[in-house]
Amino acid sequence: MLNYIKAELWKAVRRRGIVIFYLVLFLLAATFCVEVSGGRFEDLASGVCVVLILGMLMGPILAHQVDGHTQETLKNELSFGLSRGRIYLGKLIAVLVIGLLMAGSILAVCVGGGWLLTDHSTNPQAAQVSLEVLLFALAGAVPLWCGMAAVCHMAALLISSTAVWASGYYILFFFGQPILLLIAAAFFHGNTSCWQINLLEAILMPYTLLMPQFLSGWLTWGYQVWCWSIGMGWLLVSALVGFLLFRRKEIH
Repeated sequence: MLNYIKAELWKAVRRRGIVIFYLVLFLLAATFCVEVSGGRFEDLASGVCVVLILGMLMGPILAHQVDGHTQETLKNELSFGLSRGRIYLGKLIAVLVIGLLMAGSILAVCVGGGWLLTDHSTNPQAAQVSLEVLLFALAGAVPLWCGMAAVCHMAALLISSTAVWASGYYILFFFGQPILLLIAAAFFHGNTSCWQINLLEAILMPYTLLMPQFLSGWLTWGYQVWCWSIGMGWLLVSALVGFLLFRRKEIH
């Protein structure tokens, strides 16, 4: 399994287009640090908290990076004796590893560079609090990122058209408000503020957990429980369902 994961990582990172894409991301992160140079670290930390949602938007890109040519190579991999379970789980782990390494590198450049370039000596306590809030928000974002990446990996292996599954992902998880309104009207007399609807909103649109107005009023361990439960729930359910369907998929 380890050798297969290494091979998938090697194939994913050697593509020139992907390398250029990541270089652009690093340049944008560095530019962001330069823009806040001389400012307050608190403003930098707040800005990074706002853009944590980008990790969920990156899900289809990460999945396509690893799974983009699976439909062409799957038959050969199976003929060499690789099991479908090893292929599915190996590619899933590769997607998660690449995503976490990319996010960690960009955040290290952004936050580390921001700490060096911004002024946090006048009010060190406020800067420390801002850093703690950022780390708290990041701890809640990581499982949501992983869960959505697993969903994209499942869709990429089961649906041959990248445009179809990527569009479906964005529509379902980022524009699911009409679905919630229909459920509320059908079962809860149009009440969209009850806890059942709030739970469905967090499950169907987990990006809402990373919104600043949501995070700012819920800096408790309960927030982490919600993020980890929903994120790991999507990861485990999509991995199980995807693996079962992938085993039955016909290879042409």
